[in-house]
Amino acid sequence: MKARRRTSWAVLLLVGLSAASGCRRDGVDESRHDQADQAVIRRWGRPTRDLPKVKLAVITPHNENIQNEFEWAFKRHHALAYGERVEVEWVDVGGGGSSIERYLHNVYRQHDTSRIDVIWGGGDFTFHNLVRPTIRHEQGLLEPMTLPADILEQIPAEHAGVAFRDPHLRWIGTAVSGFGFLHNAGMIRRCNLGPPPQKWNDLGDSRFTDLLVLADPSQSSSVANVYRLIVASADDWQAGWDRLMTVLSNAKRISDSAGQAVNAPALGDALIAASIDFYGMMREVEAPAELEYVSPAGQTPFTPDPIGILRNPPHGEIARRFVEFVLSRRAQAIWALPVGDADGPARSVLGRLPIRRDVFEAYAGRLIPQTVNFYRSGRTMQVSAEMARIHFEVLRMLVTAAAVDNTDLMRAARRRLNELEGDPARRAEYLARRAMFTRLPDNVDTLEEMNALPRQFRVLDHRRAEQIAAAFRAARGREMTDAEKRIHLAPAYRRDLRAVHRVSTGWREYFRGVFAEVAR
Repeated sequence: MKARRRTSWAVLLLVGLSAASGCRRDGVDESRHDQADQAVIRRWGRPTRDLPKVKLAVITPHNENIQNEFEWAFKRHHALAYGERVEVEWVDVGGGGSSIERYLHNVYRQHDTSRIDVIWGGGDFTFHNLVRPTIRHEQGLLEPMTLPADILEQIPAEHAGVAFRDPHLRWIGTAVSGFGFLHNAGMIRRCNLGPPPQKWNDLGDSRFTDLLVLADPSQSSSVANVYRLIVASADDWQAGWDRLMTVLSNAKRISDSAGQAVNAPALGDALIAASIDFYGMMREVEAPAELEYVSPAGQTPFTPDPIGILRNPPHGEIARRFVEFVLSRRAQAIWALPVGDADGPARSVLGRLPIRRDVFEAYAGRLIPQTVNFYRSGRTMQVSAEMARIHFEVLRMLVTAAAVDNTDLMRAARRRLNELEGDPARRAEYLARRAMFTRLPDNVDTLEEMNALPRQFRVLDHRRAEQIAAAFRAARGREMTDAEKRIHLAPAYRRDLRAVHRVSTGWREYFRGVFAEVAR
């Protein structure tokens, strides 16, 4: 297990300046530490440093700002409430939720414990996978939790069709993520471009041609999810692809990284960039007079970022206390309060959305202005059953073939369409070329065809399948049922790279021909 603390140059700089600024090495103001310690002394008769020590191990992809803020707040809470000093170990295995998921499956394949107490963050998809049965652990890798009634009252089981907690309480959301876009409102005003964008389809307006920076979906799952949302905000698959193509073709550049793309409006390199909410909110906090993050009302689904206790935790009681603390109203407010608020973060604005309903009302007027109360009517996108069938990976391949592999031709085609759109005498030609521009390849022009494609992209490794079946027989003393085969034999399928290459190459050539024809 690789467990380490990462130290950034920014943290080192803060350490160097701590004497001058009145801050400790952890960046927390001395007065806050003194007040916390005095409260502990009044309750337990001795300072925090002299309390008995207990441990907690947390595996997370969360950044250092989140780790530091919640660690300090939990240590303060735990010392006062239980008379114990907590030592938190942040376990880093590299990467995000999928990397953590692979690591945990590998560990639990060989052992009954991971020696880690809590998994926190990484998106709900990771947690859905961790509660699925494994050969050794029929109930999955997370422990069922018993949570106080006030937590369950304030965190609904689901919102707008999205589960916010597991039915057996093996995981529960701690914050909420949404998607939107960041725009440079100051530049839009100075350039006299009219009203700033508020909806996804506004990004496809011809007045914003060459003024967007977007990111490569093959390099960023969060960006790929933004593109999926743009498609899902339309009435059907063809209309959704039409909407997405008008947005993509307005890009002056397709960046390799989502972080680079969202920096573009702040640097004046572009006017607009798609963004996950906390990236966009943080940029707006840094320059509120110029930048605005927009979460399109009614066009943004919100998904939970969960927490759970791992099977056979080494410090189970401390893990339970940590989960309950993170879900408490006061800890939830840390996500969205400014630095300087008595209940807020000690050093860094986190700019994320709390999942508890009561936080928005209890801290009204104190939360950072960018905070969106997604529980309000009309804020959250209701995805139809039809559009929920959009296949994430197939859409990512399509966007890559059209917009990443053919960026220059796509932009040339869009400029040609803009020229024709402004000429009433050539209206019929414009409509014909525009229909050609957004036409889908024949093998993916219906959702049925889209969802059939992934079956062509995988092939069964029979030797690996037999090894898995043999391990199951040894562990359970019986053969797998058909339902169990669908779960346990999934790792025996490998991606057929030749099939993927054949389809993606065909799409790349298709779009190249279409864009060239539209642009001529």
